[in-house]
Amino acid sequence: MSEQLKVALVRAVIGAVIAAGATFFTTAASGQPLKVAGIGAGAAFFSYLVLRGGIEGTIDAQAAKAVQPTP
Repeated sequence: MSEQLKVALVRAVIGAVIAAGATFFTTAASGQPLKVAGIGAGAAFFSYLVLRGGIEGTIDAQAAKAVQPTP
């Protein structure tokens, strides 16, 4: 696992927790059942994690690999 991918995954976990929390509390505050709020929070968590961690991390790792000078 490259350093760029590790950093992207850490950022993704932090952002995903924030997104899931905001989704959960907003949905719960609007009067929806907690099950619905939990499903929405889970969807927000995993979508943010995949997009920010997986895709951005892979793109950054590939860009860093292309920039490295050859000895």
